[in-house]
Amino acid sequence: MLDEANAYERGMDDDLTFQTVRELAGTAYMAGRSAPPTDAEVEAVAKKLIWWDMAPAWEDVMPSEDCFWTLAEPEMRANYLRDAREMLETARKAVNE
Repeated sequence: MLDEANAYERGMDDDLTFQTVRELAGTAYMAGRSAPPTDAEVEAVAKKLIWWDMAPAWEDVMPSEDCFWTLAEPEMRANYLRDAREMLETARKAVNE
């Protein structure tokens, strides 16, 4: 990989180098997609899920995702976190198949 990076910097064989860099980027992307979801990703999805569930009840003022997350009971947050993790794992499995 270091050789390809050096070749890229020197600008040798631009077409081949571009293809190699693109392949490396694709491989890195797929490796990231096959990794388990991080806690930050899971929490972001959980916040979005709770917002989608709660937002229709609000007419005049629309609280943020963080507001709903803060107001939710710990058990409710745990359920959304579990659902978000399952969704991310399922999506990543589908990408790899």
